[in-house]
Amino acid sequence: MSLPYKQKYLIIDSETEGLNLIDSRPWQISWLSAEGTKITKVRDEYLDWPDLRMSDQIQKLTHFSWPEYNRRKRPPSEVWGEFKKELYDSSCIILGQNLLGFDVYIFATLARLMGEKPDYSYMDRIYDTRCLGKAFRENLDKPKGDMLSWEYKIMHDRTLKSKASQLQLAKTLGIDRDESKSHDAAYDNEICFKVFCELKKRMGF
Repeated sequence: MSLPYKQKYLIIDSETEGLNLIDSRPWQISWLSAEGTKITKVRDEYLDWPDLRMSDQIQKLTHFSWPEYNRRKRPPSEVWGEFKKELYDSSCIILGQNLLGFDVYIFATLARLMGEKPDYSYMDRIYDTRCLGKAFRENLDKPKGDMLSWEYKIMHDRTLKSKASQLQLAKTLGIDRDESKSHDAAYDNEICFKVFCELKKRMGF
């Protein structure tokens, strides 16, 4: 299973008001479009929730700033409408760090808040760098069949002990990463794409 050289990618990440997978709302959604190894478009949007709940811990972790948020926030329906056009473009492979363990649930919550039934049809196009990175560090072969099932198997296999955070993968692959910028969705996407490009080359995707 090898991806075309000119494959189109959508790299996505979100930052949320909490870590509850059922009802935490995203206040930031960032997405990058890429073709081959070149980033072609960058979007970084803040979502306007009048009753946004941000603990001091989450604010510190995500470098959240109320003045910046209030300056940039937009109606969630507008951001979701623009984002889902990219998310459901079947020509794109979707990349992200821990998408299967976190962000897919956040996007489902957002869809419900917009009065829509969550649509998970995009998930079979996900290449989760956390799963790929763990497979690389454990010297596992790339999948011969269903990519999504292979990723979920890796994600839930407790015998695999290698760490696969974005920080750890960047160190392993020799990618410079500014820890002070971590948990900013736009910056994390840039690093995620660099991580993926290295994993693709080394694992033969």
